[in-house]
Amino acid sequence: MEEKMRILKMLEDGTITAEEAAELMDALGVDAQPEAENPGLPTLKRNYERKMLHIQVDGNDKVNIQFPISAIRKILKVTGKIPLPEETLGDFDLDALMEAISECLDEEIVGDFVNVTAVDGTSVRIYVE
Repeated sequence: MEEKMRILKMLEDGTITAEEAAELMDALGVDAQPEAENPGLPTLKRNYERKMLHIQVDGNDKVNIQFPISAIRKILKVTGKIPLPEETLGDFDLDALMEAISECLDEEIVGDFVNVTAVDGTSVRIYVE
């Protein structure tokens, strides 16, 4: 446990990268799941790829989509957008939404990163867990 805390502290301080932290933890046989014990510390990349991106739209139509992060990254790389039923999103700026999602995935954000309600009452929640 002490080794894990040292590695996470080095990661937090910027002394090592997330990949280097994962390699150190693997070499030492340490479980690399920081978010449950240390929610303020960065998520290690190999664990982030296993997480799910959730998209929930609540309006005239209800949409509940989830994708593995690794799949979303590939889809965004090839098409530049996530396959969403555009008609259910109403007045939302899809280009800005795709850009925001891409940036949050690059930063490996966990939790809500889009949570808005449009004038027409349609709400969109996008999060990673």
